[in-house]
Amino acid sequence: MKGASCGLLSVPEDPAQPQGRTIALHVVVLRALSPTPTSVPLFHLDGGPGVAASGAAGFYLGPGSDYRRTRDVVLVDQRGTGGSSALRCPALQQRSPLDDYEPVEEVVRCRRDLEARTDLALYSTEIAAADLDRVRAALGYDHIDLWALSYGTRLAQVYLKSFGARVRSAVLVGFAPLDYKAPLFHAVAAQRALDLVLDGCQLDPDCAARYPDLRGEWRDLLGRLDRGPIPASAPGGRAREIRRGPFGEAIRTLLATAAGQRRLPDIIHRAAAGDFAPLLAAVPAGPPGAEGLYLTIACSEGGARITDADVRRHTTGTFLGDYRVSRERAACAAWRTYSVPESFFTPPAAAPPVLVVSGGMDHVTPPEWAEAFCSTLPSCRLLRVPALGHGPFDLDEWAHGECLDAVMLGFYEHGGTIETECLRSMKPPPYR
Repeated sequence: MKGASCGLLSVPEDPAQPQGRTIALHVVVLRALSPTPTSVPLFHLDGGPGVAASGAAGFYLGPGSDYRRTRDVVLVDQRGTGGSSALRCPALQQRSPLDDYEPVEEVVRCRRDLEARTDLALYSTEIAAADLDRVRAALGYDHIDLWALSYGTRLAQVYLKSFGARVRSAVLVGFAPLDYKAPLFHAVAAQRALDLVLDGCQLDPDCAARYPDLRGEWRDLLGRLDRGPIPASAPGGRAREIRRGPFGEAIRTLLATAAGQRRLPDIIHRAAAGDFAPLLAAVPAGPPGAEGLYLTIACSEGGARITDADVRRHTTGTFLGDYRVSRERAACAAWRTYSVPESFFTPPAAAPPVLVVSGGMDHVTPPEWAEAFCSTLPSCRLLRVPALGHGPFDLDEWAHGECLDAVMLGFYEHGGTIETECLRSMKPPPYR
């Protein structure tokens, strides 16, 4: 890749055994466009857990090149992702959301395969944060900026707690607290986002005219699925069944972006009439990234703390119900986990300037989490983007979507202040 330097940094798999087995961390440095960089480098922390940061290279080399005007951008594949000893589970990752989520027999098979070559207990968020600082030091950077998304915001918080003196400023998008019990809140957060989509359609004259009884169609569709699977034709004429639990999970995946949310009225309307072709065409392939790392971190840092009472409290009355959390708890019972000290769940007590970007339509991490975090840090600024989903995944489909990047760049460049005037011009895609 032109403008990119790629390399490997060897780190001990077990930091307590520096002479033992090692992991080669895959590092991509995207050089500053200026011949004399004036800003500290930007480290990009991706989500999942399990998504490789190196996958963002195309953005920073293309439409996001403004981030490199005066600085290097550094992409470190977190241990267990991408080119850093990825903990992949191919059989799980090839499954559609319309298939059963995390079948236990495949989970067990993947665990056995991975444990033949690695110790899953050594792929924690805390160790990953220490890896990041090793990369920083190896590259010779005294200070860095952070840009973090979703799970990456948790990794950023751990880094701030351990190495905060090395951070000049940080932007956290789709904020997840350290005590987040993934995936306990998926059902209620998705229900909130779906209700906003349905309400928004009725307030939009064109959408309301096309789908005058969208909520009724949604209720009828769920009622049909409650009575049993519905046959459908997949692309290529292949027959498949649409079942209640996987259907709910598929709808949840489509809530990730404003563009996906704006397609839902048509998907619901046509599915209620028995036409599942738009749903089947829109549902993405299996989970991105390395599912083995997802299970290792989610089960250890979140799933292990979920109780039956939690499940009843946070899933009753939602369209997803307890499907996702119950399936994942069963998978976690078959997975290798590590113990997590209580101190891990405490947020940073102090931090450099932090900007938290919160989407009003976030289907995973609701805005109140970002608000609660910012209320505890005097250095935190909260930016609310009403129509934004879980992250800036689809800004190319918005009118003036580039504004959000301009605001975040301004935060880095102007010492933690933000200029938000252009947000007035940002418009999400129309309802389909």
